[in-house]
Amino acid sequence: MEDKAWKEVVSQLTDPDAGVDAWVAAAARIHTESEQQDVPRLLELLKHENFFVREAAAWPLTELAGPSVLAELLAAYQRGFDEGHDNDGFSAALLEVTAFHPSTIKTTLASMIHSL
Repeated sequence: MEDKAWKEVVSQLTDPDAGVDAWVAAAARIHTESEQQDVPRLLELLKHENFFVREAAAWPLTELAGPSVLAELLAAYQRGFDEGHDNDGFSAALLEVTAFHPSTIKTTLASMIHSL
């Protein structure tokens, strides 16, 4: 996504006064317009204080980077639970990792388990 468009959509997504419709539209736009080069920026959003922003970043990260960012996705997922959120959208995004990356998810999970 071009820088100008990225700044616009993130501004809308993080504006506390924008309202639900604007937040949902921004999340949808991030999901549909993010590209591989946006992965670092999406990872930054995954650390955002707002759970909805983190959830919005999860979907494109799942599709674009999948298992390579699974640890970061799981950390953000746990943060949502720690903050008292149900993480339903985030849960759905995580479940899609296996659908988008079936050949690498098993290796990634095995590596994560062995590192515990």
